Amino acid sequence: MDQERFREILQFAMDKEMEARDFYRRASETAKFSGTKELFTELSKQEEGHWKLIADLNTEKIEGSTIQSIPDLKISDYLVDAELRPDIPYADILRIAMKREERSIKLYSDLNASAADESLKKLFSFLIQEETRHKYRLEKIYDDEILK
Repeated sequence: MDQERFREILQFAMDKEMEARDFYRRASETAKFSGTKELFTELSKQEEGHWKLIADLNTEKIEGSTIQSIPDLKISDYLVDAELRPDIPYADILRIAMKREERSIKLYSDLNASAADESLKKLFSFLIQEETRHKYRLEKIYDDEILK
């Protein structure tokens, strides 16, 4: 992979992480309950951490990580997207968040499949794991609080 293509891929991934960070910030401002605000604030900070990881290409952190198997409850597979509005119900915020994480997992999986560089594959595998962890957490909350 040439250097320019490599930079384009990383910039695209960084842009997606900033979009996710901004979404979670807006979601935390929209949320009515303190626990929900804290959840979205935490996810926003994690997405910003992903951005920094990509920007710094912190291979030490990536190389030191182990890829874990995270369950997929597949709840988001059966949900339709909604639009973030000031009066949006909590369940819809969770739906939007799950769908966003699902798309991030798909993006990083596609990038991982096309990456030839081993450190890039490790980066994308790490990001897949992180986004999968976010999706699982959101699906678990949705299952426990909405589908109960």
